[in-house]
Amino acid sequence: MRSSGILLHITSLPGSSGVGTLSEADGFIRFLRESKQRYWQILPITPTDFVNSPYASPSAFAGNTLVIDADELCRQGLISAETLLDSKRARGNDYGYALYQKEKILREAYSEFVKNDPPADYTEFCDRNEFWLADYALFCAVKKHFGGKSWLEWEDEDIRMRKKDALERYSAMLSDETDYVAFCQYVFDRQWKRFRAKLHKAGIKLIGDIPIYVAYDSADVWAHPELFELTADRRPSWVAGVPPDYFSEDGQLWGNPLYDWDAMKKENYRWWTARVGRCAELMDVLRIDHFRAFDSYYAVKYGEKTARKGHWRKGIGYEFLKHIQDSFPSLEIIAEDLGDIPASVLALRDKCGLAGMKIVQFGFDGNRSNPFLPANFEEHCVAYLGTHDNDTTVGWWQSLEKYQREIVLNMTGLADGDHIARDLMTILAESKSELVIYSMQDLAENDTSARMNTPGTLGCWKYMAKRGDLSRKNADWLADLTVRTHRTED
Repeated sequence: MRSSGILLHITSLPGSSGVGTLSEADGFIRFLRESKQRYWQILPITPTDFVNSPYASPSAFAGNTLVIDADELCRQGLISAETLLDSKRARGNDYGYALYQKEKILREAYSEFVKNDPPADYTEFCDRNEFWLADYALFCAVKKHFGGKSWLEWEDEDIRMRKKDALERYSAMLSDETDYVAFCQYVFDRQWKRFRAKLHKAGIKLIGDIPIYVAYDSADVWAHPELFELTADRRPSWVAGVPPDYFSEDGQLWGNPLYDWDAMKKENYRWWTARVGRCAELMDVLRIDHFRAFDSYYAVKYGEKTARKGHWRKGIGYEFLKHIQDSFPSLEIIAEDLGDIPASVLALRDKCGLAGMKIVQFGFDGNRSNPFLPANFEEHCVAYLGTHDNDTTVGWWQSLEKYQREIVLNMTGLADGDHIARDLMTILAESKSELVIYSMQDLAENDTSARMNTPGTLGCWKYMAKRGDLSRKNADWLADLTVRTHRTED
């Protein structure tokens, strides 16, 4: 069935809390309904790292507490009206402000929460998430105890190496802090369930995102070192990246520790199954970032300064992916199959019956057989003008040389580029692709200043939509396009 949706991360919802939160979700759900969209795509909803990237999280399981709705905590009597008001004085995106205020809010809410016996659903939440929650809570508590240092740099070797006596000692010493971390995750979980219920009532499916690798400085690597390629003293032996190409002469050195797939298999992929299971609780559709690593992945010796000297290895392949699909048959999966992709990756994707991705901005090299041209899309794919890693369509158009713009106009039949974003959205909607996803920036015709991320650079993840972007005028335009291109049931 033909359908469409919008890509807009929760933190990019318009608001006055420094980042978007679930308190602004109702307004965007209304906008999706008014514009006749059936999907809402977000980025990873796990906690972000020190540069606010959701792709390098300290946990593959935890929720990002920055998106917690403070209004709801106030209604529940867990924070004061004054605290709530103080948290809503930001102008636009301000992660520093958001982090400070949300910590203040959650500490106050926790102090009220512990005055009474915990409700039954709190105990149920802790029990249901025992596999990851206790380790994550202790990881956060110990990390705070050691001044925020990476676990590799913790002064106490025994807790770094997870010796039993040390685990027991720190658990007892930091019990109040670990309980606080668990409380924050409980609040996130409760609010997320209500958020999902609203989406389901509105007939909207949520597309989430899962990075294939995890950060080294994470509770996952600290708690499960046997599942990663680490040395005896728990340092990475090999790390992830991609080799040099046309865009980067040194390649990309990501630095994530590689999985020990043999160890994973011996445990019947327990960690990965739990990870995907958590995703299945939080979303309807899962986009797997860097899907190609299941077919073949690039390994670089730890300590190398660039990715030049790496080598390719054979990935875990179909057996693992079938296990995941059999474990979660109702979870739809999108394979991010972009970049320099060998035929074996596409064969693996197709064997699993997964939809791949198409990016229109990649289609204009003058070759009319380019697979990223909308005219060449197959039905079973998810198509975009650009993703969070691309420039906005207006910004992309403005960056093109004159001859490149002429290629675009010639291959699309457009007369000019005065409304390039909406014109290409129209062409995208008219394509054969079963599902197309528009970025909020393109609907609003934003330029480069609204770009979400530029890979390999700092200072990203700051885009926040404006309230005017969610206007009835924009909703009506998109609703008309959706009806004309038969992407709605209405």
